[in-house]
Amino acid sequence: MTYKALTAAVFGLGLLWATGCGKKDESSAAKPDPKPAPKKGVSEDHTHGTGPNGGVVFDFGGGKYHGEFKPDHKKKEATVWILGLDAKTAVPLKVAKLRLVIANTTPKIELDLLAVNPDKDGKAHEFRGTSDGLAVEKEYEGTVTFTLDGKQYNGDFEEEPEPKKK
Repeated sequence: MTYKALTAAVFGLGLLWATGCGKKDESSAAKPDPKPAPKKGVSEDHTHGTGPNGGVVFDFGGGKYHGEFKPDHKKKEATVWILGLDAKTAVPLKVAKLRLVIANTTPKIELDLLAVNPDKDGKAHEFRGTSDGLAVEKEYEGTVTFTLDGKQYNGDFEEEPEPKKK
């Protein structure tokens, strides 16, 4: 072996030893958190079942509010209720309208839902709108958006197929 070859081999072994053969030292490396921390006010096992009106429940604003979406195919209308942190109690808000976008239809359904029976202060918890596209019976997926006190709230929902009756 020549002097240059011996020097290169020793140098290469030194590099392998210094870098640990490409294996990272796990004790000093930052480990990613396997589960993100739950949002404030939302428990780790936060799940939604059917809402108090028989619709699909979803989060608004990290769980500060919940929404419940339910279509009526015969009437070609959709209703969204604003619910509290417990996903059961109605929470009237002074909101001019909710914006509903159902993305899994062609064309996608976009409509404003207006307050149903607002109180004397203009607060309501039930919002409704109609569209011919809602006559189609399927599991809808979409987003509901509203603005309250200058802050925008978005909530994504996805209907699940009804369990088959035995």
